Order: sequence, then C-alpha cells, then structure tokens
Amino acid sequence: MIPNISYRHHQGTSSLAALFSLSDRPNSISFSGGYPDPALFPKNELEKAFQKRIMLASADLFQYQSVLGTPALRIKIKHYVQKLGVEAEPDQIMLTQGGQEAIKLLASLFLDKHDGLAVEGPTYIGAVEAFNEYQPTYYEIPMQPDGMDLDFLENQLQQQQIKLIYVIPNFQNPTGYCMSIAKRKRLAKLASTYDALVIEDDPYRELRYQGQSLPPIKAFDQTGNVVMVNSFSKILSPALRCGWLLADPKIIAPLSTLRLSFDCQSSNVVLEAIDQYLNDNDLEAHIRQLRKTYRTKLQAMLTGLAENLPKNCTFSKPAGGFFVWVTLPAELDAQNLLKLSKGVTFLPGKDLFVVSHQSNHLRLNFTGATTQQIKQGCQELGQAIQQALQPSIV
Repeated sequence: MIPNISYRHHQGTSSLAALFSLSDRPNSISFSGGYPDPALFPKNELEKAFQKRIMLASADLFQYQSVLGTPALRIKIKHYVQKLGVEAEPDQIMLTQGGQEAIKLLASLFLDKHDGLAVEGPTYIGAVEAFNEYQPTYYEIPMQPDGMDLDFLENQLQQQQIKLIYVIPNFQNPTGYCMSIAKRKRLAKLASTYDALVIEDDPYRELRYQGQSLPPIKAFDQTGNVVMVNSFSKILSPALRCGWLLADPKIIAPLSTLRLSFDCQSSNVVLEAIDQYLNDNDLEAHIRQLRKTYRTKLQAMLTGLAENLPKNCTFSKPAGGFFVWVTLPAELDAQNLLKLSKGVTFLPGKDLFVVSHQSNHLRLNFTGATTQQIKQGCQELGQAIQQALQPSIV
C-alpha cells in the first residue's frame, strides 16, 4: 500500500481535468475547452524555425540555460511591452511553461494558508486550481461589463488582509468582459495603497475583434505592485508551453530561486525556436488572420444564440477573446443542463465562482469549433435549455 497523498493535494475531483474530458467527449460539438483553431497554427513556419535554429546553434542549445529563459526572446518581449506603455528590462522577464506555470509560481511564492486572495466572480478555473493547493481565503469580487467591481474590492481591502488580486483585464475568461481604462488606473493605485499584488493575466490581449487596444494595468503601476502574465498559447500554439511574466526585480529574484525547485527552466530548444519564428515571420500578419477568423466565429455564435436561446436567457457580447458567457433562468442548474445536452458540451459556471458557486451560468468557447458546428451547437444548446425548462411550465 502506498502512503496517503498529502492533505494539501487532496482536493477531490479536478474541474480542470473534467474540462479537458468534456472537450474530448465523442460525438458532440465542444464549446467547453479554451481551444484555438488548429487550422490556424503556423505549422510549416514553426517546423522551419525549429530546423533552422537547431542547425545554426552551437551545442549549448541543448545545455542548461538561465532560469529566466532565452535572452533574445526576452528582449523581444521587452520591446513589445514598451509599445504598450510598460518600461522594463529583460532581467525583469521570466519565460515560463505557459501562463499557467507563471500563476502557479506566483501563488507558491506569495501564498500561505488562509492568506487573502481576491478573484473575479466568475474567474478562470485553471488559476483557481493553481491557488487551491495553498489554501487561501478567497474574496470573490463581482464582475461588471467594464471589469471587476472596484468599489466592492476597495471595501474588502479596507476590511480584510488581501495579499493577491488576480484579474484578467482583456476579454475575461469566462465572461469576455474588458476592463475600462479608468478601472485599470484605479486598480494599480489600490494595489499600491493596500500593499497587495495584482496578477494581471492577459493571454487574450492581441485577440481584439473590434475597438481600440487598451494599456495594461502594469502601465499604470508606479510601485511594482503589478505582475504581468502572458502567453504564446493563444497566438501561436498551446503545445509550445511558452508563457512569460514581467515583475519588479524584488519579485524576480526570489521567484528565480523558487523556480529552480519546480523545473529549473523552460525548454531552451522551444524558446530558441520561437525566437527564430519571430525573426523570420510577420507575427502581426498572423495575428490579423486569427482576428479575421475568430471575428467570424464570434459573430456566428452571437447570431446562433440570439436565434436559439429562450428569451429569459442572456449572454455577453465580447469584443475579443475566446468566450461567451451565458446566464440561464435562476431555476436552472448548468451542470444538470450538461447532462441533458448530448450534442454539445460547455463549461458549467458553478466552480468559476469561488465563494457564491452560482449554478445558472455557463461558458461557451467559439474559437475551437467550425462555423457550421457553432450553428448546430447553438441549436442543440437551445433545445436542451427548452427541455430543461419544460417541468416548470404549467
């Protein structure tokens, strides 16, 4: 008999594991996972980049490297954030195994048991599972169409000891909402005033389909109280497992030491290949193609939902990102609806509310399906909701 698993890891079932399982459910249309369209992966260009960098590099390509990652790629990220209004040096940037590892590293560095952690309600399930191991005290801050309710947050900051604030400002996962400039400025100020650290998770920034790009929260940070997290997963490929974080040197130093006990570093071969891809290809042109395709898919989903959902359902109308957020009549439970819905899968919202566990919401992904699947899936979803409502009709 093997020993018992540690208490801190005994979290029961994993909502993230269930999500991946839903995405792979046979004979159904998947709106559940946050999957990019595989047809848009720059496969040939990435293949050439790997081959070229391996051919040109010295044997040190396969050696241990800096915990921060390939210098050339960090310099490119430095130039990228400068265009967004963020001044930083390459040694303030750490390349990670996707944005998920960046979140986990920050959680490990800062959270002790019962430490205060403010998150949006609802929020990204992967971040919740990264935080759960450290057993924080959660403070659920309601979402509004222009981002987190900062009046509610400030009230909590005044009354509670909150160490971390986790937000997704652009096309939030799962609602699709985008935080206003006024709130970005105010949140940076609140973090400084109340000695909290904002984790600004921003993987959907470049996937805006209408309107103007907004500066990151980090652009308004004067005291180092904001850490920026981003990823190549949504714009190149999730399988590359390449993300990055940008933080104050006082955070990067202990984080680098901590990282050595996690995985030492990201794959240098992958990081060098991404750098080569960026040298040889027009990333902006690639992103324009992503926007064009995803804009069409988003419109197909919004049209399909408008035509098929009962009138007592509402849904978000995001200007970018990967997701649409659906609110069902109060008497419906999205988890039960999923059992009725044989032809389409989605992510029930209950576990995305870390305190209130509201059950009458669901998240839909539109990027991973074809437009025909989106049309059919919206019909299937509408029929399932109608079926679920039947018992309440007298």
